[in-house]
Amino acid sequence: MTMHHRFQPADDGVGLSARLSPVIDRPDRRLAFRKRLRAFIRRPRFRNSLLRAALSLLTERLRAARLDFAQRLDGGPRIRSIRPGAVPLDGARRVAIYIHYAPVPAVSRMVLAQVDAYRDQGFAVVFVSMSPGLPADALPGLEARCALVVERRNYGLDFGAWHDVLPEVLARAPRPSELLLVNDSLCGPFRTLAPAMEAMRAAPEGLYGLTENLAPAPHLQSYFLLARGERAVADMAAFLLRHRVTADKRRTIRAGEVGLSAWMRGHGHPVAAWCGYERVEATALRSPAARRRVRMLYPSLFDGLAEDDVAGMRAALRQRPLNATHLFWRELVEDLGFPFIKTDLLLRNPLGIADDLAWAGLLEAEEDAAVIAEHLALLGKGPVRIAARGGNMRRA
Repeated sequence: MTMHHRFQPADDGVGLSARLSPVIDRPDRRLAFRKRLRAFIRRPRFRNSLLRAALSLLTERLRAARLDFAQRLDGGPRIRSIRPGAVPLDGARRVAIYIHYAPVPAVSRMVLAQVDAYRDQGFAVVFVSMSPGLPADALPGLEARCALVVERRNYGLDFGAWHDVLPEVLARAPRPSELLLVNDSLCGPFRTLAPAMEAMRAAPEGLYGLTENLAPAPHLQSYFLLARGERAVADMAAFLLRHRVTADKRRTIRAGEVGLSAWMRGHGHPVAAWCGYERVEATALRSPAARRRVRMLYPSLFDGLAEDDVAGMRAALRQRPLNATHLFWRELVEDLGFPFIKTDLLLRNPLGIADDLAWAGLLEAEEDAAVIAEHLALLGKGPVRIAARGGNMRRA
């Protein structure tokens, strides 16, 4: 059942006081099912074939149903092990639960750098790996950085892991004033997390994220979700503990990612993004490169519009559900100080963005390019070479 929540008055002061954009669920910010279906069918891998899109969706659902059935038959614990780390968790007031995955037993230097970045913001990090295993040589570095190191079955996606690990966290830190849910689906950091964290900590207590998505309803994207204030943390925890764990990715997105923003708004909390959708879109479309990128991706959408008609392009883009972290990845980092680039964009480019995905030149420290390349190679199971600073990523 779709939940409708009216704009909470608490949101009024969020953007003015903390440079955040309220995540408002209004009809003009929703994308109709027909538009979302059309965009799904037109993905590059489907080549505008309804049959190919339907077969892909059916295969995905059948695989999820098989995994769910196997999990019910097994009935064993999903958490394999819990190791204490050097960082105190008992009574901690700021806790981050970081979800990690690699297709092989490994922890990249980039993942360790992300853990360090969250520690630098004052969080006791609970590291949850859903990889086939953690190598013995990775454990000392993880235990030195983290409060707990958890190994868990790769089932139920991030929301499933948060659901399973949260009781252990709350048993040790029962009243955190900040609970941060994060994962390793991003490359970076390309910029410091400090401006975003300062903005969120200057805002009223509530739920905050880095970016929002408008499809199927306005919501915070779940790679970074911060609940601030004991009441907000308690309400987010209640949502996670009642979450139904499933391997079905689409159901998890709707019930988990989209549902959490609605749940928190319905419980009276302001919900806001550091880089709100309209802010990102308006900023990006001032760039000729971004306008060319959008036109290459959706050429028929802008028929009759001049190349510099930003207002016309923004109106036309209401016909397409966009993931700003993919389409406007460069402008997010360069113009808005966004700390990350989505890993899926660099590995698979699911939208088929046709322009140059050169990312190394966006790094503030040149040596970090090798760290990110190693991480991408680990996920892609093949070596990645970086051209000269500012050049392309190439797979060997």
